[in-house]
Amino acid sequence: MERDGFISYSHLRDRQLAQALQRGMHELARPWTRRQQISVFRDTTSLSANHDLWSSILGELERSRYFIYLASPEAAASRWVQKEIQFWLDNRSPERILIAVGSGTVHWDPSAGDFDWSRTTALPRMLEGVFRAEPLWVDLVEVRTSQKYSLRQPEFRSAVAALAAPLHGRGKDELDSEDIQQRRIALRLLRGAVTVLALLLVTSLAAGGYAWQKRGEALDRALVSASQALAAHSMELADTDPRKAAQFALYADEVEPTSESARALTRAMDANSGVARHLQGGLGAAASYTGSGGEAATQVAVSGDGSTLAYFSDLGGEAGRDREVHVYDIREGRAMKDLRAQWPLGGGALELSADGRTLMLEAPYNRIEFWDVRRAKPLRTITASEGRELAQVSKRLHAYALSGDARWIAATYRRPGDEETLWLTVWNVRTGERVDHRRAGGDLRLSFTADSRLLRALDTSGAGLSTWNAKTRQWKNAGALPDIPTEDRSVTLSAGGAGTALFGSTDTAAAELWDLSAGKRLATATGSLQRAALPADGSGSVVAAQGRQVALFDATLRRPRTLGSFEWPVKSVAASNDGRWVAAGSGDGAVSLFAVHGAGFQRGLPNAGRLKAGELAADGRIAYRSGPEDTELWAVSDGEGGLRRLGRIPRPMRASDMAVAATSDGSRVTVVDEGMFSTWDPRTGKLVGEEKSFDYRSEPDQGLRLFYLADDIHVVTAWDSGIHLIDTRTWNVKQTLLPDDSPYQLLAMAGDRRTLAAVESTAGAVHVWRWSSEEGFEEVMTGETPPSSRNLRVAVSHGGEKLASVDSDGRISLFDVGSGRAVLSSAVEEPGLREVVFSRDARTLAHAFSTDTRSGLEFWDAGSGEHRGEWVLGAPAPSSAEEPSLQVVPGTGSDVLTLDSAGTLLGRSLDLADWRAQLCHIVDDPLSKADYDRYLSDLAVGAPCRA
Repeated sequence: MERDGFISYSHLRDRQLAQALQRGMHELARPWTRRQQISVFRDTTSLSANHDLWSSILGELERSRYFIYLASPEAAASRWVQKEIQFWLDNRSPERILIAVGSGTVHWDPSAGDFDWSRTTALPRMLEGVFRAEPLWVDLVEVRTSQKYSLRQPEFRSAVAALAAPLHGRGKDELDSEDIQQRRIALRLLRGAVTVLALLLVTSLAAGGYAWQKRGEALDRALVSASQALAAHSMELADTDPRKAAQFALYADEVEPTSESARALTRAMDANSGVARHLQGGLGAAASYTGSGGEAATQVAVSGDGSTLAYFSDLGGEAGRDREVHVYDIREGRAMKDLRAQWPLGGGALELSADGRTLMLEAPYNRIEFWDVRRAKPLRTITASEGRELAQVSKRLHAYALSGDARWIAATYRRPGDEETLWLTVWNVRTGERVDHRRAGGDLRLSFTADSRLLRALDTSGAGLSTWNAKTRQWKNAGALPDIPTEDRSVTLSAGGAGTALFGSTDTAAAELWDLSAGKRLATATGSLQRAALPADGSGSVVAAQGRQVALFDATLRRPRTLGSFEWPVKSVAASNDGRWVAAGSGDGAVSLFAVHGAGFQRGLPNAGRLKAGELAADGRIAYRSGPEDTELWAVSDGEGGLRRLGRIPRPMRASDMAVAATSDGSRVTVVDEGMFSTWDPRTGKLVGEEKSFDYRSEPDQGLRLFYLADDIHVVTAWDSGIHLIDTRTWNVKQTLLPDDSPYQLLAMAGDRRTLAAVESTAGAVHVWRWSSEEGFEEVMTGETPPSSRNLRVAVSHGGEKLASVDSDGRISLFDVGSGRAVLSSAVEEPGLREVVFSRDARTLAHAFSTDTRSGLEFWDAGSGEHRGEWVLGAPAPSSAEEPSLQVVPGTGSDVLTLDSAGTLLGRSLDLADWRAQLCHIVDDPLSKADYDRYLSDLAVGAPCRA
């Protein structure tokens, strides 16, 4: 069916406006006897459920006569909208592009005969120079602001008529008059039919309403069931295929947000915590060509500076995949132009220069191609030997190395007529000159040093290590290595020729890490280690494949940290020289990029003092490190500030029977120690005012709490004679709360420093007060926690909306302060300090846990108390059993901050919307047709990551 128009728009920005435009153009001048006179396409309403979204859109574009671009800055930046515009420019006349400006600005420059791109924000730059004269465009900014999308509104009607007139082939005024005439005819007929319809209305409404209600209930049940099924499958896939786990979790949340979909999103975030981008999904099938061994020849390469990734997967012609080398700009987070290069059957060598500008690719047969990555143009081809006469197994480079500056290439290979001999050659890439050529003399592995001056050649038969000097063009024998493993192993040399090598494991022998310069073994691994990369960052870390997983090992080949998993075994691994970026490809063609120090799921924050877990105060707002004579102090900053140093005070602090609190700007710090109150200026280290002693009786296992209020003058603390509100200028007690029960009160203060909560540790009575400078504390809620267990911790959300307490059995009681409603959640499932914190938006509750082998965060829905799951963070073990390995405190927005025993301070969002956005960033592909049909065949569900 031919379409009269195609609406291209940003789904995130203009979904409602686009829907109104489509409806308005269909209704304008429509004869009362017809449904509509023209057909305008808008993908969310005109497409049936289809897993191949772009193919469906492409078909609609080909059938459309006019292209209607709903302009906005978000649409101009959308890659989907840009693809739609590019297709139209390649295949249709720009004279049939109509523009409706929903937001942003559009300015035409008559003198230049083009848009004024310095002032235009709502159009993509691909439209620069396209139009010979000013195109038809209408301004809908005011209409969008007022959201009055009715043909009865003059502004909206005028804009719709202007856009619809070319589609009807009529003038705007003529079309508007026709619409008025049709409406008058319809009105006369409507009045005549009203009387008859009124008689039928009562009967039909009862039956129709009942049927509609049942239909709605059935649809709701179907959506919930589909969401739960998708979420369950996502959880099943998390350990084996994190990419698909993210897809299914996103679809589950898109179909119907449920507690199951929230848990699936949590698990998917954990499984993909190290993923920067899933660049290519696997086919889940064997390669389709002979001799592949059933697995695709997937190859990846990462430039030394971590700027560029290149990859290919040879799945054979029947798999429908092209045979191109794909390039990805890691820093910009975008795909670059593909290289139309060819590699041998079953794959071949692939390597990038240190700056990512030059790519080396093995081509059929024993040929080496060099490409300019930025321009996607071939530079040179070097032929190692004429390989067509060789046996199939010999039509490959045996070993190879590209210098970091892309000046030298070294390779070992075989020649026709002498297939038993390996030859070693070094070429000048810029000239193609062969600068060194000789018999290899053994089974060599090659690597250039970081400065590109030396080529290292390791003879794996034990003959030793040799180096070739690029300046003198001479070889030097560094000595034999008789003890290195000589079995048939995979061998990986360190990046930049640092002098270490990993000998992969076999069925009977473990993997070994060697220092080749010293000729000694550094470490032996447990388990299977095959394909690997050794970054040149000096840490001694190793990135290696373990079956279907990619893991990061320390210098002792112990304590592996899993970066990611694949559905099929890993075929190729590469890393940047600093070890920050790791790429891997699997046997079914999947390719993923990993960020060793965390992707968008977390943000590193400043911690110049290298404070560690355990040095944060109980309220999480201040940190201190006490020495024999003084104490240094830091405050937890909002935003990206991390831990901000406040200064020092000339007195030590003991962990027991003491507490500390700081004003909001950190200019004053109040300390209470064994009943003695004092205020200090940490910037100067001087005492402010006089000290004050209060009668004090310590309660076992209770711990003091001290909080500043919002005026930065008063503090509050639980004392044996009551909860005291104290003026720090005079040390006068201004108000006392619960004078008879205070010795056993657990206190918590909201982040806004206005809401105070107290939970009686044994009886479980709950009290919440709201403070104002005029009235002091006023009680706003009372309640009780479940009996029979001792309460250990209490937390209040930033704005005082929610309260949580944890008892000795690990049960969490949640209270809504406004309504007083209480919810008992499931128990804390992992051991820890029983500390819990709310996200700043009060929607999520988090708990830090740690064991001898793992640490991380657990999450609950703060409204329903439902357990959402956990993230395993892998924090290092503390130096002593008394110290925690991980602490968690509230951050800004929906964030929480975690501080581990190594001093790493990270911010992590707990907002489900942020999780969805992050998962869409790493994998925005729609479900496969088979998966869509299995779970959503009877439901119209759009792709969750459509921009």
